[in-house]
Amino acid sequence: MTADGRDDDKNGGAVLGHVIPRRRFTRWAVFYFLLYFCLPVLLLGLAIDLALYAVFSGLFGRCYALFCLFG
Repeated sequence: MTADGRDDDKNGGAVLGHVIPRRRFTRWAVFYFLLYFCLPVLLLGLAIDLALYAVFSGLFGRCYALFCLFG
């Protein structure tokens, strides 16, 4: 691979006469990205939000975030 990111193969990506397709994202890659990255980030955010809600409402007796607008 050259400095500008292009392959410098003379055969255009062929290995022992077999043409290898370029890398691409598949449906499984999207599934694993959602399962192992997005879901843990969302669950971590939910846990932090619930902890802050418990601290503000329980210890300080104050409303928290959007709950101040609704009640």
